[in-house]
Amino acid sequence: MPGVDEFREYWKSRIEQDLASFADPGTTVDVSGTGRTLQGNWIMRGRDREALFFTSRGQGVSVQVPRSMSSVHRGERLAYRSFMAGPDMGDLQQVAQMILQTVKRTLFVPTRAECSEIEDGIPRPAIDVLTHLLGRSDESSTRVIMITGGAGAGKTCVLKELVRRQAYGYLHGRSSRLLFYVDAQGRTLARLNEALATELQDLKVGLTYHSVAVLAQLGILVPVIDGFDELLGVSGYDDAFSSLSGFLERLEGEGQLLVSARSVYYEEEFLARTGRVSVSGEQAWSHIPVRVREWEEGDQKTYLDMWINQKELADDEAALLQERVKKAFNNDNRDLASKPLFFTRVVQILQSDPSFSSGEDLLGALVKEHLTRERKEKLLDRNSRPLLTERQIDRLMCELAQEMWNQETRQLDSRSVREVAEYVVETEELDELSETAKQVIVERMPTLALLATSDTTATRPGISFEHEWFFFYFLARSMVSEFKSENRDVRLTLSRSPMPEDIADRVALELCTSNGPLTRDRLQQFLDRLSRSGATVWLRTTQVRENAGLLAMALIREYAGSGTPSQSVDGCTIRSVVFPGSHLRNVTLKRCTLVDTSIRRTDLAATRFEDCEAVDTLLFAPLVATDSTRLQLRGLAVAQVVGIRVQADDSVETTYDPSFVAATLEKCGAPVEVGHAETNEKIVPEYVQLLERLIRAYHRANPVCTEDDTLHRIFRDTRWNTLERLLLTHEILKKERRSTGGRPKEFLRRQFLPEQIMSGMIDGGDTDARIRSFWKALETIPARD
Repeated sequence: MPGVDEFREYWKSRIEQDLASFADPGTTVDVSGTGRTLQGNWIMRGRDREALFFTSRGQGVSVQVPRSMSSVHRGERLAYRSFMAGPDMGDLQQVAQMILQTVKRTLFVPTRAECSEIEDGIPRPAIDVLTHLLGRSDESSTRVIMITGGAGAGKTCVLKELVRRQAYGYLHGRSSRLLFYVDAQGRTLARLNEALATELQDLKVGLTYHSVAVLAQLGILVPVIDGFDELLGVSGYDDAFSSLSGFLERLEGEGQLLVSARSVYYEEEFLARTGRVSVSGEQAWSHIPVRVREWEEGDQKTYLDMWINQKELADDEAALLQERVKKAFNNDNRDLASKPLFFTRVVQILQSDPSFSSGEDLLGALVKEHLTRERKEKLLDRNSRPLLTERQIDRLMCELAQEMWNQETRQLDSRSVREVAEYVVETEELDELSETAKQVIVERMPTLALLATSDTTATRPGISFEHEWFFFYFLARSMVSEFKSENRDVRLTLSRSPMPEDIADRVALELCTSNGPLTRDRLQQFLDRLSRSGATVWLRTTQVRENAGLLAMALIREYAGSGTPSQSVDGCTIRSVVFPGSHLRNVTLKRCTLVDTSIRRTDLAATRFEDCEAVDTLLFAPLVATDSTRLQLRGLAVAQVVGIRVQADDSVETTYDPSFVAATLEKCGAPVEVGHAETNEKIVPEYVQLLERLIRAYHRANPVCTEDDTLHRIFRDTRWNTLERLLLTHEILKKERRSTGGRPKEFLRRQFLPEQIMSGMIDGGDTDARIRSFWKALETIPARD
């Protein structure tokens, strides 16, 4: 336990920093005193403030609220957390009231989620899972609860409902913690503070973004960042993750964050990178994964029953609606019924338009239905005739989506939206329209179907697509036009920001179905264009290569699945791209060549490479299954496979041990020489196993606490002292003592990415000298008898 002086100094500094986040700009904060009593003086909202702070290792910190304050608590002695949340400081009661006014109650189906941290990981209502996790505490690190699920799976609905319920509970004294929702979609992570500030301004509360970290550190406010993967900016992952890392550092190992992402890939990239790219390398976090599950038949029935009750439909009307919904999700669209977006939209449309037919492309049918109504019922001339054709209104939406993508945002102000319309009406052949008619189109553009306007109370109302699926649809159509134009350089389009997998899938679908079936030669032409875009080294090469790789995988999947039965991809060449996660399930590649290609955390569990060749190709922790993966890749060496994940039943085992990697590759049909590649046999295997356990811990937290009971197999191992000494001597880890609530503990922080550390088992020219020297030192440790 820290001494009295150490404890008091910690809280003196802490109180001074906390008050500074609330103090008026340009003013100073003074915290002084001796013994257990400290006096704070600061200026807030133009008024002099003062308070007495009492520190006690046994009872914590309390605050004597002076009678000069306007608070209802004047003269009372409050716990520090209560004071900071009270009306004189954060005023979280007002924030909760504004949240309830903003986040409206809607029909909510208890979407389920699974979390390995809860008992047996059985799926349970997502609200219950998240509420349970938020109720747990961790004194050693900030808890990052990351929720993943595909587009349209209902993540946003779950988070908004949780935020609404938590605000209600806070106002009624049933919760001591408030959730603060931040819509991160379309913003770059480098502007996280701007996103926080905008959300607070839209709530019209007195709290500023400077104080969010303080309240989060105290555990009384939990930021909910919805759309983490959309926060990645064009400046690269490292800069992007740095922004979030900087926020984590301000929490100093306390508090919690709720973060959602569409893809598990970005979750894994965050875990690997964020400890390395932080502002000062001092953040302390632990990670808890939550997976939102798509709707099952029971969930669909629940929503439909709720809809019928809300609309007060008669029994015969309800029966007809149920039959129409069942018919809409026929064999071609059955899987889409599991996505709340599609199911709820179809129900709403069928209620008003029983003739709606989904066909083979449900998303396209939904878009066409909405825009047809818009054309025939709203965008009319004086004679009640449509002002635009189907193609013209489609182009309006495509240009809008493209402009959002170019500006790296999902939201534009009304003026920018009208400028897009002006451009279209001037470049389209609309000479038959009068200037008045053209002006009608421009003025009504922000209010067209499938578009949404932010809350009218917002400081800067903006226009966005109602749902990301509609944005995906029109942006994909715009990209398809670029790819069909052989003279267009697609590199700029691919450089904007990380491309959602759903856009890549849509682009591939339309490229493969337009102008007849996709031939092998046309597939190679598309792959060549993607390869050329990634071949040129420039500022945004990494982003271009990842987006190009995502599109290449989508095209390969679409081509392989377009035949009956599935056809193999034969004799193609893929070069200068990165496969960023995603998958190549049920794909067979024969006699193909991979050149200058990186495969990062890609699902290859049901992928077959037969008689293929790999040239300058790297694999980073690919997912394989020894009974269904085939990796007949000539030229692939163990040194080019940095870690491997092996799927067995419902579990996945990750290892970096070259001997295990080699054995796994051999089981997957890799050339014989790969299995016999030289590995370092001088190192005692038990030390490698101990190090791998530590690396797995770093996949969930950084730094790790040596007092963590869940890691006792590492820190109580008889070999640990020797291994720790080498890790510290060669600067692979850094030891530090951190005060968590005034209680210093010992932590170990990694200085490299996990895969970088483990890659040193095989001597490579690109490996950092410190890593190489560490592994050389491990060779000198003798085996025990």
